[in-house]
Amino acid sequence: MKNISVIIMFISMLLIASCSGGMNVGSTPNLIKEGFISNTEYEIICLGIPKSGLSGIRKEESAKRAALLNAYFYTKNRFDETVIPDRDGEIAEFKMLEDYGELRYIIRKSNLKKRVKK
Repeated sequence: MKNISVIIMFISMLLIASCSGGMNVGSTPNLIKEGFISNTEYEIICLGIPKSGLSGIRKEESAKRAALLNAYFYTKNRFDETVIPDRDGEIAEFKMLEDYGELRYIIRKSNLKKRVKK
């Protein structure tokens, strides 16, 4: 009985070790920070993971696009239909790090706090 439990434990450790690879989309939280800056401004900071196999400017633009889509997603989930992400928001800053990009996105609209979904 003791041998069976040791074998099961060993197999489970192998499975855990094999599943914990590098950075991938499914295991990486992409929202770093969000919150109101003022009554009319809302900040979203999120990650974008580039498509694998890209390098240089293609990798950077892929990460930027992924982060921008994440910002759009969070905007649509936080606010009602009067806030349109691509019209009411803009990229304030983008940094490309080693394996991912970090985007700072600002939504600006009058009475923004009143437009939060309830």
